[in-house]
Amino acid sequence: MKNLILAFSLLFSPSLLAEEPISILWHNLAPGAADLPVETNVNLALDGKKVVIPGFIVPLDGKNSGYVKNFLLTPQQGACFHKPPSPPNQLIHVAFDVPIAIPDLEQPMYVTGILSVKSAQAGFAKTGYHLSGIETIPYPVKVNHAEEQDHAH
Repeated sequence: MKNLILAFSLLFSPSLLAEEPISILWHNLAPGAADLPVETNVNLALDGKKVVIPGFIVPLDGKNSGYVKNFLLTPQQGACFHKPPSPPNQLIHVAFDVPIAIPDLEQPMYVTGILSVKSAQAGFAKTGYHLSGIETIPYPVKVNHAEEQDHAH
């Protein structure tokens, strides 16, 4: 009986069931030809998959507390209210159940979660994807700002 319980506990162990995230980049979200409409040029094969993607965070919570639950993940730095947003297939609305710490909005982060192909209005932009956040991982290299590079020369 003990062996049977052990076999079942191993079989249903959460660590064995935990699927590794698929590492994706922004071009994976728009797999079709460049002339396709952005609303239909989405990657349906990624729908429901656990993914990890690097990007820049634009908070939607309205508080500037260093913690955020809802944000846009964008491929480029500096996406904000006074610039035109990226196309919907290049914007992900990310939602976490609990607020997560964002040490520096000017630095990229890796975000892991379950990706859904879902068109929605999120803040000031239309998004083509939704990510149910699982974790964030700091980007391993600090990115210099354009102004800092200009002053360095």
